Amino acid sequence: MKTLKFYGLFLCSLLFLSCADFQAGLYLVFIDKYNGQEIKNNEPNVRAFLEKVLTSPENYKIELYKRTGISSQFKRTKLLEHSFYVISDQNGEYHTISFYGTAIAFSSQGTWAMDSDSDLGSYNMYLKKSNKWDVTKVITANSINVEGTVKNILKKADMNVYFYYKDHITKKPNMNNCNTAVDETIVFEETTPQTEETP
Repeated sequence: MKTLKFYGLFLCSLLFLSCADFQAGLYLVFIDKYNGQEIKNNEPNVRAFLEKVLTSPENYKIELYKRTGISSQFKRTKLLEHSFYVISDQNGEYHTISFYGTAIAFSSQGTWAMDSDSDLGSYNMYLKKSNKWDVTKVITANSINVEGTVKNILKKADMNVYFYYKDHITKKPNMNNCNTAVDETIVFEETTPQTEETP
């Protein structure tokens, strides 16, 4: 029932894309207290944080998480699944980073967001063992390379890529969604091949 309510609101939003107040209300409910353009305007602060990470990448760690698209969705689905990075320092301070659209629409201008309400809120609940967003940590064989990944995020931000909600299913040029933005920015540490010691 809750999922049907989401689809109903989503479809209604498409009918009223010219109504800024309606769009801002939907953005507030589903993503962040700031609307999409305000998040876009905050990208310089996201960049400043990422550039700070690059000054000493050895002091940071990046993890990848996936969650449901909205809090009222019971389980992640192929269509409604959101990916976000968590970047933490040696003192335990952390921030979320992910790619969003600037409107509740099939496609819109894309933007990188830090500590969006939905990302940070779902991650904090996950840490407290309350997991209504169905958050899961993506476990990989190799750890994520901080420097390479952050450089790729900054490079991607410079490309003015647009957001397309179904990009991970139907790939379109110069478009990403949260999932394909991760696919195209993540860098893994290289493993050193094991060599046998000679007696």
